[in-house]
Amino acid sequence: MSRPPAITDPAAPRPRFAVRALILDLDGTCLDADDQSLHPRVRDAVRATARVLPVIIATGRMFRSAQPWARELGVDTPLVCYQGALVKAQRGGDVLLDAGLAPDVALRALRTAREHGWHFQAYIDDELLCEQDRPEAHVYARIARVPINFVDDLAPLLENARSTKAICVIEDPDEVRRCIDTMSRALDPGARVTRSLPQFVEIVSPKVNKAAACALVCRRFGVELEEAVAIGDAPNDVEMLDAAGFAIAVTSAPPAVLGHADATCAPPGLAGVADALIALGVIRGEL
Repeated sequence: MSRPPAITDPAAPRPRFAVRALILDLDGTCLDADDQSLHPRVRDAVRATARVLPVIIATGRMFRSAQPWARELGVDTPLVCYQGALVKAQRGGDVLLDAGLAPDVALRALRTAREHGWHFQAYIDDELLCEQDRPEAHVYARIARVPINFVDDLAPLLENARSTKAICVIEDPDEVRRCIDTMSRALDPGARVTRSLPQFVEIVSPKVNKAAACALVCRRFGVELEEAVAIGDAPNDVEMLDAAGFAIAVTSAPPAVLGHADATCAPPGLAGVADALIALGVIRGEL
């Protein structure tokens, strides 16, 4: 499959509709995945867009981790968090969607992680919970900028409260692939196993994806998902890219993700999102 053209190329395809909403992933799309920096041009471009269109942030992050970035980007629409398992309003805090893991599935995931020695995290009431003080927990906490809550045993908590999602944090790429395969087999059909950042194996309800959650937010603004442009970079963005009327993937995305895009944009460090919004005519090219 050929690589989609750069959106900055005048010959690249353009939406065949009036763009009525913008959907943005955060990590690897707006934020640099290595140092968690936000390019000033991306910040200014998204702020300008949010003044004329609904901008929807769709992320694997916790609500408490995503909201500071939403505020920095000038976005006040409900946040699509945890891969779409939670949709929550920033103003008033109303929960529009809450679709966590079934307790038996979460427990099975925990047992599988324990059997293979994988670091496992659960999320209850927007709190990060782990059993062991391992380096992997601090990798996640540094990126998410959230505190870690260590517990002696996650099992009783998962039995009595629904975990919004679970994650295995694994640094070795081969072990990541093994984890995805193993968890998929162990949890099927009770969970969807995907990836956000390369070291994060995400486990969510099979009903959960960013596309379904974004469609819910779009409808609040009288917009259909087919009237939106979506920009993402990871396997957890595929459904969102497929459902949007026009899809842009960051050039650093895996080939399997690029295959779902109409065009590409540069990585966050080169302000690709800003260039894409200018190329699409959503904002003027003065940034």
